Parts: sequence; C-alpha cells; structure tokens
Amino acid sequence: MTDEELSVMAFGEGIPPVGYTEDERPMVITISLDSENTQMPFGSVKTAPFLELFWRKTGADCDGEEEWFELVDGNIYLICLATHCE
Repeated sequence: MTDEELSVMAFGEGIPPVGYTEDERPMVITISLDSENTQMPFGSVKTAPFLELFWRKTGADCDGEEEWFELVDGNIYLICLATHCE
C-alpha cells in the first residue's frame, strides 16, 4: 500500500477547515496504540493506517516514542505514542 493510499484510509473524509490561530493550535497529540480512532485538531482519523504512515515517515511505533510530524493540514505536531491513554 502506498503512502497516499494510507493517507486516504487514515484521513478518509478529508480535513474540515479549522479556525485555529498559531497560538491556539495544539502542538502535541497523544495517540493511543489501542484505539480505533484518534481525535486530531481537524477531526477524527483511523488509528491503524495513521500509525503505519507515521512509522513509515518517522520510524516510531512503540509506546513512549514521539516524533515531530507534518499532518495533512500543513502544520507540524509532536506525535506521542502511548499504549493506554484517556
């Protein structure tokens, strides 16, 4: 599967416009490795294809790892992976 196909699976419904200013935009996103969906600043994404894409781009795939990652909204976030989070 290509990176583009993974992006379509993860961000399937596209990105709704968000009115964040630079000061309001969240900079850290924690992703539960156990969850089916993950809430991003611009909407929900499917966790499994997102994690595959994240791993391909950064090499991070384990609990406690974190990497800076540019999401499809064009902003760069610190993505933190966690086995269990609320």
